Amino acid sequence: MDEVELLVLPSRQSPRLLVPADNPLAAARAMLRFSAALSGPDTVKRVGVSTLLRGRVRTVFPDRIVVAERAGSLREHLGDVLGEPVDFSLGLGTARANRKPVLQVFDRRGRSLAFVKFGGTPVTDALVEAEAASLQRLGGAGLPEHLEVPRLLHVGRWGGSSLVVMTALHTVLWQRPSRQFDLPLDEMALLHGAFGDGSRPLPEMPLWDTMVAAQSSLAPSPVRDRLEEALDLLRSGSADRPLAMGAWHGDWTPWNMSRRRGRLQLWDWERFETGVPLGLDRCHYAVNAVCRRDGVSLDSVRRGLDLARVEGDASEESRLVETAYLAAITSRYLVGAESELGDVIADRSLVMLEALCDRVGPQGGAVRG
Repeated sequence: MDEVELLVLPSRQSPRLLVPADNPLAAARAMLRFSAALSGPDTVKRVGVSTLLRGRVRTVFPDRIVVAERAGSLREHLGDVLGEPVDFSLGLGTARANRKPVLQVFDRRGRSLAFVKFGGTPVTDALVEAEAASLQRLGGAGLPEHLEVPRLLHVGRWGGSSLVVMTALHTVLWQRPSRQFDLPLDEMALLHGAFGDGSRPLPEMPLWDTMVAAQSSLAPSPVRDRLEEALDLLRSGSADRPLAMGAWHGDWTPWNMSRRRGRLQLWDWERFETGVPLGLDRCHYAVNAVCRRDGVSLDSVRRGLDLARVEGDASEESRLVETAYLAAITSRYLVGAESELGDVIADRSLVMLEALCDRVGPQGGAVRG
């Protein structure tokens, strides 16, 4: 039985990342992941830690764990999938309903080979399988070269959990964090258009069925009743108003993208959907960017939707798309709030429900100001 030693970063008291102790180049490169949302000081910190790890300065990071590795281990399994011996780092995200292990896989020389996600619960298994299906669809969609997405390498199971292996997107540190409030509208339109399918009223789109199914799955409560009423009002206010239908990433935020050599890199495709109105991605991006900066509140959601509005477009169509977004994300969050660790998202789900109810209004006006 072998043993694998992992350094705990930044410390055992606040673990965020486990990196291989005996592969200093892999440990160093595990720190060099940069998103459009990463601040200047955090970027400098990552580069500094990477330099220390590359120099084998173990005394700076004394906390470590030792794992007994048996035959058929995850590391062995990934080596079989990728065709060579590997090491990996393991990111430790914040507690939430959709939290899942995310691994960056390296060869023995420290070169990044792939990213891996696997589930462990019914919720996360479903998300891992959804991401695998999304990457497969994207691989055949003929996306433009300047929109870079991971390529699916393998999908299967390990230890009873779903597992997906994808290519690593090599990010760079020059991200200009202030630019995260410049919405990548052209790239969003390209993604939507790659799956364009004419125009339909919202209640005739696949997204509508998804929202209704989500509402129906909720436990009986006043919250479920409020969502049902809001969807009924939205249906009556949108039934005769066709919208362009295509696709959305489903979680396009500054921390799920980066820019490199004229390309926009985009990851985390587990929420990808087709059969949705054009504009959902810009709403989600803007609302999340503002709420991350200002905190989650009804006012922050409104400011986010104002930011999402293209060149101040206050047309009825634009406001209908914003309302469709509120309905979609409220349905998702309320379902998440009832799952394991759902209390993490419960407050956010109620804020989004309030924003939706405020928008549809008591008279059924789906685009009420």
